[in-house]
Amino acid sequence: IYFNNVQQEAMFTLAHTAVVVAGRRTGKTHGVAAPRLLKNVQSMPRSSGGIVFPSYKRGLTNTLPGTLKALADMGYHRNVHYVIGRKPDEKLGFAKPYTEPVSYEHVMTWYNGTVVYFISQDIAGSSNSLTLDWLICDEAKFLNFDKLKDETFPANGGIQAHFGHIPYHHGMLIMSDMPTTKKASWFLKYKDEMDEDLIA
Repeated sequence: IYFNNVQQEAMFTLAHTAVVVAGRRTGKTHGVAAPRLLKNVQSMPRSSGGIVFPSYKRGLTNTLPGTLKALADMGYHRNVHYVIGRKPDEKLGFAKPYTEPVSYEHVMTWYNGTVVYFISQDIAGSSNSLTLDWLICDEAKFLNFDKLKDETFPANGGIQAHFGHIPYHHGMLIMSDMPTTKKASWFLKYKDEMDEDLIA
């Protein structure tokens, strides 16, 4: 698989909190989100993660297909290594997550027991009461920062006993192209916290 310079920099840096602001067609979903998703799944088996979408329709139509294509390119296939929207069949032999979902309707479940919740901001409180170990926010300029701050970020405080030694635990990946309004620019403030020497 070919990864361009932006994708490689994101992978090699692998910061606990990573904010990737890059133009359309940079390959953020294929070369940044999918590898980070896979890193979280594999380094924290049986964990609970979350992917935040502005809406289920936008996430399932615009974002998720690209992620699944990238996973397939890396050798991970639906209904073999993971299932979406249903509890895995016993015959697949998947491990059990530490915290099992009550409903699997908007959940991706992996062979090693990791579950990924699809969190939609168009449904009030869709991340309330979740206990997450990591978080991915795609198309961040369309996300409501107040909802993230009040509902989703507090949920990203998962099981320290199991994953406290993992450097990606409670980590976040935030991705977007450049916002055009002040309200959509909430994630640009993270630049002030960046240590360029450490990254280099």
